[in-house]
Amino acid sequence: MTRLESDMEGQTNTSFRQWLSTIEPWQWAQSFDEGFRYGQMTTNLVEGVNAVLLKTRHLPISTVFSATFYRLATLMPRMGQQQVNQMQAGDVFVEDVRDAMVANRQMARSMNVEIYSRCLETFQVTETISRRPSIPPRSYGVDLRNRQCDCRRFQTLHYPCAHVMAACAKVNLNVDLFVDDVYTLNRTLRVWENEFPVLPDLSTWEVPPTTFELVPDRGLRRNPRGRPQSTRIRNEMDIREKSDGTRCGLCSLAGHNRSKCPQRTTMSDNRHDQVGIEFML
Repeated sequence: MTRLESDMEGQTNTSFRQWLSTIEPWQWAQSFDEGFRYGQMTTNLVEGVNAVLLKTRHLPISTVFSATFYRLATLMPRMGQQQVNQMQAGDVFVEDVRDAMVANRQMARSMNVEIYSRCLETFQVTETISRRPSIPPRSYGVDLRNRQCDCRRFQTLHYPCAHVMAACAKVNLNVDLFVDDVYTLNRTLRVWENEFPVLPDLSTWEVPPTTFELVPDRGLRRNPRGRPQSTRIRNEMDIREKSDGTRCGLCSLAGHNRSKCPQRTTMSDNRHDQVGIEFML
């Protein structure tokens, strides 16, 4: 926790850090959730669902239900076939984990490893190249028996980080043994093996007679004027960088535009003189 606080000192203000200290670390930091979320955050899941139903948000509720059903019904066999194709190609883990392990293996090549256990279970891994410009290279302890690393990526994401890969390469251990089964294609195929039944045509449905009358609340109707306002969860993509305001197209200074530029007359005269010289030549 001390290392995390030191990293945040140069990136956040004091009031924000004081407010954050009133919240339990496992509620806002993945590295302290004991690996229960497997790296997934609430905003990521919400944005994923929002992207799937992006074009149906302003449609009637019956249309939203129909679109959700048919998209899921066609998504299941399509994604299931993708898992089968990867398994037939000889892959064991999902694509995202394979790409992450390739990147971690590349970083592990520049790390120094010291063996601290006769049983080849604990190591000290020292970085020689900083992963970020603001953070100097550090050393981390790796415990393969308990599947832990001081960087906390190993126990949070449940697949080897760069430090674990460096330790495994030092003693010729198969790093695939330390990847959680949840990332295997066999496990993900179980998610997509479910199938939705085909819905019969609407004309064949048996609709019971209504016993009450639905009366819409006209006070909840949208204002027909103007653009409809949509609500969404704000994240870092919505943060805009501060700009210097309007800049002049002539002198490139802030605070005025081309028509109010104090150098407009001077630059216009220079332009006329240049045109006259070119005409004489």
